[in-house]
Amino acid sequence: MKARLFILDGSASDADQNFDEVLRRTFKNVMTDNGAIQHFTSLKDATVSIGKAFSDSDTVIFFADVSKFADTKDILCKALGMNLIVDEMMLSVALKNATDTDLDSAYFNICHAGVAENGTVFVLKDGLFSGFASKRGHQTVLLLPLAGERTRVLLTSQVIPYLNDNFGANISLTPLQFFYAQQLAASARREGVKIALAATKSATVFKDYLAAETPELAERVLMGTKAENRGATPPNEYVVNLSITAAEFCGVPYGVAISNAYYIGDDPNAQKIVFIAVTNPTETTVRELRSFYGENTGDFLFRCCGELCRLLGRIIDNDAGMAEQNKLTEAAREKERKQAKKYKAAIAAVLVLIVLITAAGGYYFHRNAYTVQNWLDRYMPFLQELTTEKETELTTDKDGYAFYTVASESQTAIGE
Repeated sequence: MKARLFILDGSASDADQNFDEVLRRTFKNVMTDNGAIQHFTSLKDATVSIGKAFSDSDTVIFFADVSKFADTKDILCKALGMNLIVDEMMLSVALKNATDTDLDSAYFNICHAGVAENGTVFVLKDGLFSGFASKRGHQTVLLLPLAGERTRVLLTSQVIPYLNDNFGANISLTPLQFFYAQQLAASARREGVKIALAATKSATVFKDYLAAETPELAERVLMGTKAENRGATPPNEYVVNLSITAAEFCGVPYGVAISNAYYIGDDPNAQKIVFIAVTNPTETTVRELRSFYGENTGDFLFRCCGELCRLLGRIIDNDAGMAEQNKLTEAAREKERKQAKKYKAAIAAVLVLIVLITAAGGYYFHRNAYTVQNWLDRYMPFLQELTTEKETELTTDKDGYAFYTVASESQTAIGE
């Protein structure tokens, strides 16, 4: 299997570099063109690159931003001669779970329930943003929505198993599942930090998640005291209190907490919510994570562990960046202070010199019974002579040569 990946998200400058790295690590064994992932605004802009992809790869995977997903799906099917049909069963599910904003879309049917005829459908249980794979001869085309965690879930649960089963690709799920844990491990090692974990029921899940692929990181996570019952405290405030308490109890700069999964309504397939919190030396950050419709609790909590690693890693990196910036600022201030000291020293030296000269002059005058008036009487005529304005006059001698004559006010004209 040889694959090329295209992301239709606007431009490379808007790219999610983390997601690009996840994709590179995931598909590294099958990607052509040295693992390059190309970003384009639209399929039209990518025409030349797509043509090259079909000439040297048997699998081409497109990720399209949800804002242009329906349009991309429609154009791609027409360009490749695939018959795009709307699956009525998928449509009915999508209509039940769509938001009012989604329902206003003129491309709603294509966006959520449009699939390539005789293709393989990739969609979550909410029926929204369905992707597909279509095999034509020796080549396979896949289209997936570019939608954060939805895309990750589709890749891990459906797309990669499909590619491994049908092409023997042997693509690993580890980068998708543990990328942020690996990043966090690198950050924690670099900064030499330890992390306190509040002992909730979900804490064990988080520890197991870390131990699976990042055992070094798991050793850096210290278990705090057993969490008290939440009682009437709102869950978002509850995890904040737990993360702060964990950090204080363990005596480390970072504390984290992950709540249980809270159901919304009575439907077991309905959305569930988990709260995560991270405390650093100055503040506590809390996030609310929501499951997809039909996502079981175990899979959801597993995904939340990755999101907790992502949040914690970002905070540690930001703190390290601020610390480095503060060092540079302090170094610049110290340099300014040293320069100011030099200037002050130079000014002080000049002032001392002036004082010494003045003192020496005063001493000389005093010792020789010399006064300022004596000095003026002696030197003023000479100074006046030097500073007297002189008049110049151009004259000509008898041979026609010009010469200057100079007369001053102190001179007496001949003949007077």
